Amino acid sequence: MPHTRFIGLQPGRGMDHLIDAELLNRRVQLHLIGVGGNGAQMAACLARLDIAMRALGHPCGLHVKAFDPDRVSEANVGRQLYSRADVGRFKSLVTINRLNQFYALDWDAYPFHYEDYPRSGHRGLDGDVVVSCVDTRGARRAIHARLFDAYSNCRYWLDLGNQETTANCILGQPLHAYRRKSGNDAPRLPCVTELFPELLDRSIADDNRPSCSVSMSLAAQGLFINDVVVRFASHLLYELFSKGRVAQHGVLINLDSKRCGPIDVDPLAWRRFGYEATVADEAVERRPVSA
Repeated sequence: MPHTRFIGLQPGRGMDHLIDAELLNRRVQLHLIGVGGNGAQMAACLARLDIAMRALGHPCGLHVKAFDPDRVSEANVGRQLYSRADVGRFKSLVTINRLNQFYALDWDAYPFHYEDYPRSGHRGLDGDVVVSCVDTRGARRAIHARLFDAYSNCRYWLDLGNQETTANCILGQPLHAYRRKSGNDAPRLPCVTELFPELLDRSIADDNRPSCSVSMSLAAQGLFINDVVVRFASHLLYELFSKGRVAQHGVLINLDSKRCGPIDVDPLAWRRFGYEATVADEAVERRPVSA
């Protein structure tokens, strides 16, 4: 399939966000942070996305690096994608090794925290796309600090979060990389920590008590909330890479009410969260996206 067919640009659709065109011409480095309830399922969806991208004409697909210091516990069996044979093993190693064998991939696993991943001098070593599947404010604060650093090379930050029956996934653009590499006149996509600034509030304590049984784990999170938010998040990436654009960059989910609501690429929609797009969000350099 010709490369221009893969981009799939359609003029005149208003406030659509256009993908950073460079990501359509080389292998995309994607960092997956957290390989638990959301992360293990996300990893499996990323493997399917890699196959789909290359089938649609992307030259190289994805290279995923997964980060998680946790080991599989008894409480994870059944609610997460782990078996009793996995108990005691590192989640990142189990998940990535399994996908590498099943799909003949060359992805990497790191059984430690993402903030411990080294950087080379002033050159950022963050992924082109960072997908965070973490469950504490502290973890998101650390990710925010790294991706909003002046030397970060991250183009997109996709965050997944959930409670017992509610969840959200938000695709954003960390500020510094956006200002260096802008491909269109659309406003910068705000990240999860900008739409929900309380995530950065150190005065709010984390509730990250471990669950010692499956029943306690299910009391904290419903059985299928992870499945739902992961599918929406995966579809955001699929849409971005298959069509070259997204009109919505997030989804709010409530399983109790059986309702989902999109977050449009629209400053008016962002104002409902208390976020105001400013001049600082605009690109230093603007250039047309060529098909």
